[in-house]
Amino acid sequence: MPTAKVTILDVAAHAGVVPSTVSRVVNGYPDVSAKTRARVLQAIDTLSYKPNRAARAFRTGRTQTVSVIFPMVGTDFYNRLINSIDRELAQYDYDAALFPLFSQRRLDRYRDPDALPYHADGLLMSSLDPANLFHNGNGAIPADLPTVLIDIHHPDHDTVTVDNVQGGYLAGQHLAERPAETFAVMIEEHFDTPFASGVFRDRCQGFKRALDEAGQAIADENVLIVDFNWEGGRAAVREIRKRCQGPVNIFAGCDLLAQGIIDEFSHSRLAIGKEIRLIGFDDQPWTEKYGLSTIKQPIEALGSFAVDLLLKRMHDRTRAPIHHVFPPSLVVRRSSAFLSARYGRSPIERAEETLNYNRKDIRDEACA
Repeated sequence: MPTAKVTILDVAAHAGVVPSTVSRVVNGYPDVSAKTRARVLQAIDTLSYKPNRAARAFRTGRTQTVSVIFPMVGTDFYNRLINSIDRELAQYDYDAALFPLFSQRRLDRYRDPDALPYHADGLLMSSLDPANLFHNGNGAIPADLPTVLIDIHHPDHDTVTVDNVQGGYLAGQHLAERPAETFAVMIEEHFDTPFASGVFRDRCQGFKRALDEAGQAIADENVLIVDFNWEGGRAAVREIRKRCQGPVNIFAGCDLLAQGIIDEFSHSRLAIGKEIRLIGFDDQPWTEKYGLSTIKQPIEALGSFAVDLLLKRMHDRTRAPIHHVFPPSLVVRRSSAFLSARYGRSPIERAEETLNYNRKDIRDEACA
């Protein structure tokens, strides 16, 4: 005998709420307390309630989908960001539709207001400036869609960013504790193209300011511009070794570059954490295992906060834009902790800390 279909009334009775509350939870309204939302979601799970999405979309005009436009796939940063966005959206019964930009061909398509990313209830855009992307000069999105920008600032949109200037400053302050020939390894950002975000420029700006204040200004030629990949970090090391053989301080603009730097120095008599002090940026999961000092940016918090802002924007299109800036933090590990008494080890213990990195392990980690 067929089982009776579970209705919204059944869910409401099981959760001890009125049907309209179940409806608000199912439709992603943010004005339901976390405790009540959890109770309703538990009832939905227990009763295996399946809302009729087609009927709901017809009735409400909503797709329960949020489009996410971002530059590329395959990097730790975007993998973590997208996972956090998807987890947060799932709490409100939304799905994330992913649209990596990849190429000029896709960009040309996304400039059409009827393009697929705009057939959604809202839009999240990461590391891309709409003013550059859509050639309109004012940052307007091609379609009239609630929008939140991640990792980039624009005065006319809700934005969630990290203070990259401060992050670079923290890296500079830390490396300046032991003066040495200093290099910054950065990504080239072409600001005459749609794909530049400015984050590496900001990190380098903060880094330079800290060194200037410490009386250790970095020479322009010691800011090395490389490709945005693991090999870019290795290429930077080859250039550094041509110029000096003594103690060196290195700030890598992201942990991916730092990974290549670690690998290339593994073939050298210079040891990371002794002659070479290295700091990255991001605090990716693998950095603790390899003892890499880094600047931590709260990637998961960026994603979840952006979803919260977007849901609020979807329900109130008239309020003024909100700009939330997360502070970065310094994470000191073996790769740079030499001579830093405040981190709780004696000078002898710190001097004895050397890093033996296995090249194959690091390559496997990078390719995982």
